[in-house]
Amino acid sequence: MFDPNQFKRAVKDWMKQHPTATEAELVDFCEEQIPPAQYASSEWLVEHTLSWFRHVVAQRLKARTMYDSEEEAA
Repeated sequence: MFDPNQFKRAVKDWMKQHPTATEAELVDFCEEQIPPAQYASSEWLVEHTLSWFRHVVAQRLKARTMYDSEEEAA
């Protein structure tokens, strides 16, 4: 049985281990985590995960940009 909570934990761990990963790499990882028989009913979870991933990447970029701006000002 597919456990969405275990999936979410696995994604968070994977992202910590792969901080420079791409969306395509994340999709591959997600597809490996969901059994093929349950993929159609869980596809929303992959889409939600990609949306969250984009948000995290944007926040990282924003933080890096702010840090770089502070360094230039100093």
